[in-house]
Amino acid sequence: MIKFSKHASAIAFISLIGISAAVGFSIPSFYAWTGSEQSRPSPLLWKVPVWSAIGIAIFCCALPWWPTTSAAVSDRQVSPRFGLRALLILTTFVALAIPAFIKFPNVASSIVLAIAAANVARVTVQAPRSILPAIALVACMILPYGWVVRYSELDRILPTLTRMFAGLPMFLPASILGAYTGQPILESHWIGRLLTACELTLGIWLIRLGPKRATSYSLYALLVAAFGSLVFYQLCVF
Repeated sequence: MIKFSKHASAIAFISLIGISAAVGFSIPSFYAWTGSEQSRPSPLLWKVPVWSAIGIAIFCCALPWWPTTSAAVSDRQVSPRFGLRALLILTTFVALAIPAFIKFPNVASSIVLAIAAANVARVTVQAPRSILPAIALVACMILPYGWVVRYSELDRILPTLTRMFAGLPMFLPASILGAYTGQPILESHWIGRLLTACELTLGIWLIRLGPKRATSYSLYALLVAAFGSLVFYQLCVF
């Protein structure tokens, strides 16, 4: 039991990577299995994802009894400290970011995403045991779109895919938010990039707090990406 507990975290994160890849490459098969047509989507397209979400919620509720230790992920627990200097820097950044997002949303969102990615790299360098959980998180965000590499009409969607790639992990939330703000679903790339940056930042923070939180959050990221991948596939088919 002790030996299993010691390696449970690594097994869980490696399993998440494999599951993400399997989900990504099975999206077209799942769509065909539901019997959906262009003018008549099957109810299974929303029923199966909802059942999956319920199953993940139940699994996460059982995680407190998962036999593992917090040391399996983080080298040490780091409590964030906020001082006056940090508050001033954050306030200045927000003040500069607001007009930047109004005038240059694509550029500003790309910069924010780059900062978030750099922060992930910094944390993994400082705490090497966070590398595998970080890889699992990124895999859960990206691999559900694995069907794209085998898509028969890739050349047709490639220009759009190139612009959207950085925001694909949060494609569905970005589309919903874009609809409320009056932006077309395929033109809200900057919203997707901004939400992806937030997802990465929150994810790397939870990774430092322990494997149970990291696993729960990675499952959430996988679920959101899988939903978005299915919706994106439907748009490509239509």
